[in-house]
Amino acid sequence: MKIGKSRVRNINPYLRLIPANADFFIGLTDLQNHHERLIEIGFTNELNVNEQVLPTSIGPISEYNSEGKYNIRKDLEKETYYQTREWTWKDWSGYEHSKIVYIARERYPREFVPPPSEEFKIAIKDGSKLLISKQLNKADNADEIRHIINLYLELFGECDVLTAEMAPPLSPNVIRLNWRILPPGEYPWEVVQNEVTDIIQRQPEGNRPVANYRIETISDHTPNFVAVGQGGFNDYLVFGFPNKNIYVLESIRTGNATYVFDRNWQELSQLSKKEILDNDLYEERIIHREGWEENINNLLN
Repeated sequence: MKIGKSRVRNINPYLRLIPANADFFIGLTDLQNHHERLIEIGFTNELNVNEQVLPTSIGPISEYNSEGKYNIRKDLEKETYYQTREWTWKDWSGYEHSKIVYIARERYPREFVPPPSEEFKIAIKDGSKLLISKQLNKADNADEIRHIINLYLELFGECDVLTAEMAPPLSPNVIRLNWRILPPGEYPWEVVQNEVTDIIQRQPEGNRPVANYRIETISDHTPNFVAVGQGGFNDYLVFGFPNKNIYVLESIRTGNATYVFDRNWQELSQLSKKEILDNDLYEERIIHREGWEENINNLLN
């Protein structure tokens, strides 16, 4: 069954042809008319079979899918949080100076809701390529199914409910496109800066100096490799220090955190964002607040 709405609330009418406890997929069968959008959300121009991505955020549903969201708890007492900003001033001689400052603010506590991190995969059925979700079951959580349908609708304006018979055979092969690993070498700030300019420009203007400051701080320790996030990972960078067995996952967004891993990067690169952030795979989580630079320098020195 094809769904062509902007959003659905009640999923039952669209699943009426699916037997109870039966498996099915949410998919997109017309890839030709959505070729540009598929590239925009992270696929290659060739749309190779088995390519799989966490879609880039283009609206509230895809942003929640890749970044999660916060529920504001107005039933709790307000708490102190810190905004990171660049402060610029001139001295008595007219020379300009700047530094990063942390400004204390009050707000109601925010309860983080982890991202669903649903990924899409290119598959093939009877010689035709199509885009499919993970395998679902009619007995699954209705909110999960609704989210996947609405994610398709936000990205493409349509989707198809595919029975197990209509869907392609499941393949264990996956070509994850969530990271672009730069050639081996040394990556001081002067080199990294050229790679991250476009990423930082996507941030609000006031946040850009802060993002530059954090990336420069890590780059000053000259990582041996850098991986640039793509698709729904496009706000992240990984800095590798294999001689120290340290891999730093840094978010461009302010108010987030830096994650530190000590495990093989090749293994980490094949995990979903949800698996990386939700399963205690990291050794340290360094929050973006006062003391961040000192903690990073102590870690990498």
